[in-house]
Amino acid sequence: MNKMVINHLEKLFVTSDAATIIKESDVHHPAAKMIAQAAKMQENEAGDGTNFVISMCGELLTQAESLIKMGLHPVEILNGYEKASIRALGIMETLSCHAPTADDLRNEEKMTDCIRAAIASKQFGCEDFLSELIAKASIYAMPRNANRFTVENVRVQKILGGGMSDSIVVHGMVIIRRSETTITSQKDCHVAVFNTNIEMNQGETKGTVLMKTADDLLSYTKGEEDKFEGFVKGLAEAGIKVVVCSGSMSELAIHFFEKYNMMALKIMSKWELKRIARAVGATPIVNLTTPTKEELGYADEASFCEISSNWCTVFRRDQDENKMATIILRGSTHSLLEDTERAIDDGVNTVKTLVRDARMVAGAGATEIYLAAQIQKFAKEQPGLDQYALERFG
Repeated sequence: MNKMVINHLEKLFVTSDAATIIKESDVHHPAAKMIAQAAKMQENEAGDGTNFVISMCGELLTQAESLIKMGLHPVEILNGYEKASIRALGIMETLSCHAPTADDLRNEEKMTDCIRAAIASKQFGCEDFLSELIAKASIYAMPRNANRFTVENVRVQKILGGGMSDSIVVHGMVIIRRSETTITSQKDCHVAVFNTNIEMNQGETKGTVLMKTADDLLSYTKGEEDKFEGFVKGLAEAGIKVVVCSGSMSELAIHFFEKYNMMALKIMSKWELKRIARAVGATPIVNLTTPTKEELGYADEASFCEISSNWCTVFRRDQDENKMATIILRGSTHSLLEDTERAIDDGVNTVKTLVRDARMVAGAGATEIYLAAQIQKFAKEQPGLDQYALERFG
C-alpha cells in the first residue's frame, strides 16, 4: 500500500518503499533509530529488502519484551537470538531453488524473470515492462568482468508527459540540456570538462577610460578578446570537440566555440557534471587552461535528440569500464515518476546482488515458513534457558 509522507521541507512523497518512508521520517527513539539505521545499511548494501529488515527487527523486539516480562535475562535472549540467526543462515545455504549461470545473467529473458518479483512489490502491474527495461539497460552496462558491475552505470532520467509505456532505454548518458552552439553532433570526440564558468576574467578594480576616437572604442577590449580566443583555439588544437562547463558561459565564449566548430554544454548541477566526467572518463578542471591528455575525456558519440519537446544530449562511450545506459522514464505526474525511479533502483540493485551471488530461494514467504518450523524444532533440542529465545525467534 502506498503511504503519503510529507517531510520537514514540505516535500510530498507517495510511495510504498520502506527505505524512503524511514529516511523521510524523523526518528528520535534510540531503539527505533537503530532499526532505521539498519534499514539504511540494508538499502546501501543490497538496495532492497528494507521493509523486511524493519518488520523483522520490530517483531524480534516484541518477542523479547514478553520474554523479559517472563523473567528471562536479556543476556539469555541475546544468546538465543544469536544461535537462531546462525542456524537460520546455515539452513538458508541448503535452500537454493534456482541459480542462473553467468550466461543467463547476460540473457534478457532470463534476467527479466529474475528481477520481476522485486519490481512487482513496488510497481504492481508494470513489473513485466519495467523489468524488461532494467534487464536491457543492465546487460548493456555490464562489463566483461560482471563482478565489476556498479549501480552507477544504469542511470534514470525522468521526463514528464506521456505514459509509462513510452519509457525507453538509451545507450549512453542522457542530459536534459542542448548545445549552446549550433553544432549538435560529434563522433569520436575528445571532451573537456570545466568545473567553472567560461567567461573573460573581469578586473577587481574600477577604472575610468577616456576615449577620443571611434578606433579607441573598437580596440578597447581587443586584447582581452584575443587572449580569450587564444584559449579556445588551444582547445581546438588539442582536438577537443565538446566542452562542458558548470555555471555560466559568456556570449563571447559561445561565439568562439561556434567559430572553431565545437559543441558546448553548460550544466547547472555539480552532481551531473561529476557524472558526465565519469561517463566520458575526464577529470573536471577548475582553471581555464588547455587540459592535459590525462584530463581529457573521450566519447564515441555526443549527439542531440528531442524527447517530448525536451532538448537532450546523449554521450555514448563503448569502453568496457564506463558503458552507461540511461532509462528514460515517462509518466504523467512527478510523484509517479519518482516512485517508479525507486522501483527501478531496486531492480538494478537486484541485478548487482545476482552478479555477486546468483542463488535464489523460493518466494512468497515459503522460505520463511520453512525456516520458522526448522528453528522451532531446533529450539526444543536445546538444554539451556536460551531455548525460549530460540523458540520466539522461530
